[in-house]
Amino acid sequence: MTPPKALDTNAIKVAHPQPWFAQTLTSIDGVNLRYRVMRDTIASFHVHDDSPECFLVLSGEVVVDTEAGPVTLTPGMFYRVEPGMSHRSRVVGEACLLIMDKMP
Repeated sequence: MTPPKALDTNAIKVAHPQPWFAQTLTSIDGVNLRYRVMRDTIASFHVHDDSPECFLVLSGEVVVDTEAGPVTLTPGMFYRVEPGMSHRSRVVGEACLLIMDKMP
């Protein structure tokens, strides 16, 4: 049996130079694991009513603005936004992160 092909996130990053890009790497029981690249961008405030959204920063610095105030994340940091909490992410420069969510 041939093992599944490994994904190269560095190649994904190079192939998508736009300010904001996300690719779903896998889904398990309805939970998506997404690789996201953000470059000098600010997401819009939004809410996930039924599930949390989790951030794991791989490189760069990501600020997650929430109702309770901003949270600054650097490589290796993990943050969970609870369901119903308005939030957005913003990046100066470039950041790569893993996102876990239940969005379609």
